[in-house]
Amino acid sequence: MMEDNITHSNYLETNYSDTWIDESYNEDYIFDKTYIRVIFICLYTIVFCLCFFGNLLVIFVICLSRRLKTTTNCFLANLAVADVCVAVFCVYQNLLIYIVENWMFGEFMCKMYVFIQSLSNSASIVILVLICTERYFAILYPITCKQILTNIRLKFIIFTVWTSCVLYSSPKFYWGNTVTVTTENSSETVCVLNRQKFNSKLFDIIHFVLLYLIPLAIISLLYTRIAICLWNSSEQLKLQLDASTNLNYYKTLYPKKSRREKLDKRGSTGNGSLLQRSTNGSANNAHLTQNVLNARRGVIKMLIIVVCAFALCNLPFHARKMWQYWSPNYQGHTNFSALLTPLTFLSTYVNSGVNPLLYAFLSKNFRRGIRELIFCSHKKKRDKRGLSDRKCCTRTTFRTNITAVQNPKPNNFTYNL
Repeated sequence: MMEDNITHSNYLETNYSDTWIDESYNEDYIFDKTYIRVIFICLYTIVFCLCFFGNLLVIFVICLSRRLKTTTNCFLANLAVADVCVAVFCVYQNLLIYIVENWMFGEFMCKMYVFIQSLSNSASIVILVLICTERYFAILYPITCKQILTNIRLKFIIFTVWTSCVLYSSPKFYWGNTVTVTTENSSETVCVLNRQKFNSKLFDIIHFVLLYLIPLAIISLLYTRIAICLWNSSEQLKLQLDASTNLNYYKTLYPKKSRREKLDKRGSTGNGSLLQRSTNGSANNAHLTQNVLNARRGVIKMLIIVVCAFALCNLPFHARKMWQYWSPNYQGHTNFSALLTPLTFLSTYVNSGVNPLLYAFLSKNFRRGIRELIFCSHKKKRDKRGLSDRKCCTRTTFRTNITAVQNPKPNNFTYNL
């Protein structure tokens, strides 16, 4: 019986992808334990809620708010669409592979699962690179960016991204299969990628380079350039702020004025008000400079968080793949591997759930758009009520004025309309 278990496990590990590990034949299979199932169900549910509801809200706000119809937000909407596909077609389907003994959705849904998982993941990563590139040109070369990135070209870029991602992921629709493994006691049906149809090692290395190393290098390079530019301009603003602060400090050291200056100030009221306005203007400029400085420092921190989130969320999946191919210590039939594999998939799904938090919810304009949508109906009703009240008030005022002309009253009488 042990020989049969080893034979089936080695067969699946050799000929099929590691999205499923043949541990169901062992009595101590880790996912047979109730607390393990509960933990993974809770984790996958949290990630699903972040991916689905967060990105769905991003789509609604960008589509319904006129304020947010910009180039960056157009990319964000497409990013949210890709991440919603991750939530709907990938999260719970991946969980069922580990906690349910048989794939219950059939051959076609198995192919769609592996296809859409690859499509949504690749589209999400490519759109993140486009967002980074657009921000780079918008901040460093704003005029050139507006001239180059027209609406027609924007639509063409988005169409090209989705088309290329479909073509890149289409082979997985052919490679995905449901496989039935029979033993002396039972049989199980699993959804896997058939490694007999392609060179999985070569494909995974290409995937690692194209959709992790190159995007990470581009995002890191462009965001570093943006951060350096913002930091240099922030240093200049800081020098201006220090200069204005020293000037105000100098004025506080010599607050007294001579009697002649006081008489001149009293004699020339216009010059005194002008001096007061200039003093207030310098204080306001210093306050605005400090706000801009704080905002740019916040943007720099935000860029660092974005790069780290992308690198950390996608690293476990690729690291496990490289460990599987290049290390002789990797053992796919152990319980440790059975836990590690879904956790690496879960980390990539976390990236789809974190994207709306990093790119949308931290934006003041996006939060303002959410408030506008939430209070839209109430505001419309209030505006209609106010418009009707103004119409009534106008009619009443007109009639009252006519009456006042026809029947004049004493001067001390007032109308309260």
